[in-house]
Amino acid sequence: MRHALVLYLNTAFGRLHNRNPDVINLAKFLGRTPSAVALKLVNLAALDNSISQRGMGNTSEMDRQVWSEFVSKPDQVIETFAKQSELMTPLDALRPEANPSRGMDEDGVASQFHGNDKRVETTRRVGQDLFRQMILVSYQNRCALTGIEDKRLLNASHIVPWKDDSQNRVNPSNGICLNALHDRAFDRHLITFDEDYKMKIAAHVPIVARRQLERVDSGGLELPTRFLPDQEFLEQHRRVFYQKHA
Repeated sequence: MRHALVLYLNTAFGRLHNRNPDVINLAKFLGRTPSAVALKLVNLAALDNSISQRGMGNTSEMDRQVWSEFVSKPDQVIETFAKQSELMTPLDALRPEANPSRGMDEDGVASQFHGNDKRVETTRRVGQDLFRQMILVSYQNRCALTGIEDKRLLNASHIVPWKDDSQNRVNPSNGICLNALHDRAFDRHLITFDEDYKMKIAAHVPIVARRQLERVDSGGLELPTRFLPDQEFLEQHRRVFYQKHA
């Protein structure tokens, strides 16, 4: 079920169907039909209050439990993503019976997550990869300020930094898709966003840098298709912004 959740989080609503190659691949791995996997994705959409489109609403208790787990136990979602993205190529090699030497624990989680420093480092990297994919899908692979569409120039910017809030490290409402320049300025609290998602620039930013930061489409964020930036997280960012530039 977590595999379906991870795929849902990384798939645009319009692609939650049985012809999607990712759905077909996951169905093959799970030993299910593409239609069954697609139906599970649509059921998850029924639990997602961040989108205007809704799923069928035929959700089970397991569906609701896994969705709740996504928020309360992000590490479990990260581990599932690791297995799905790093160990699923080629797909036939995924199945434990096909390749028992892959190194899975009793829960089917990659054994690379066991240990101390190695586990922390790997979990952080994989968690950041998951977060990036969710944010880019939500923003349709475009910078929310400039509309830049080259993924090589885009970052998934944490509103509340990874190190400051372990519970919301992979919460997609804690992220914004920004180009590299605005991402760096946002991370350094040289810019922030008000309650209407309008950009504010610190008063002491030099004029040339200010002009570059102001080269945006509308002065405010183009909102994502789902997972709006959480206003509580933005308020935390604004507090640091104003403390630094009082």
